[in-house]
Amino acid sequence: MRFIIHEQPYERPLLAGRLRYERDGWPTGAVESWRLTNAVDGYRFLRVDLDARDAPSGRSYLFHLTLGPADQPEQLKYRFWGDGLEVSGTVLWDGDALVATRRVNGEGYEDEARGAAFWFPAGAGLALLRYHDGASDGVTLRTDTSDPAQALALVETPVTVALGEAGMEAISGEPLPVRVLSVAWGERRRVVWIDAEGRPLRLRREDGLAAVAERLMRYTA
Repeated sequence: MRFIIHEQPYERPLLAGRLRYERDGWPTGAVESWRLTNAVDGYRFLRVDLDARDAPSGRSYLFHLTLGPADQPEQLKYRFWGDGLEVSGTVLWDGDALVATRRVNGEGYEDEARGAAFWFPAGAGLALLRYHDGASDGVTLRTDTSDPAQALALVETPVTVALGEAGMEAISGEPLPVRVLSVAWGERRRVVWIDAEGRPLRLRREDGLAAVAERLMRYTA
């Protein structure tokens, strides 16, 4: 797993996992590794490596999210490689506003957006929406653009989130209690199966791409 910021000695690992992306039951070559650690004073860090270098898209994302004591995002750092682009950026929460700076192939840009719900393009990023049942104004990172100036820019979009009732799901042969998280914005649809701790266990996209957890870890003190 690659990192933007490596773990520090004061961090304590809490949860980790790995999703394997598939299409029609066949691995695409893309994998998503994530790791949640406890920092200090109730803060936590979520690191995600979405590595599709061996998949048809060839894209690669890294995320480093700081979660505050109330489990709300406070800062996101990200990197992206693919489609002839190299993007690095930081998103900061300032009250009800999100303010971002980013560099796309060396060119600098600034963005600002507002929205109650935020997610980033990964299974672990979509799992953040488990706290937003219903319809609301949302903000995500733009991935559906051919304009380099808009790559990974903040985009405001209405989002509808539905968190289903608890059920059971077999993951790697082990039955686990899960809830189904449905997310819809524009023409995009995502369904994520999460457990009681918010770990993404399965994912399905509207175009048939799917993912399944091939590794889950819970650390003890």
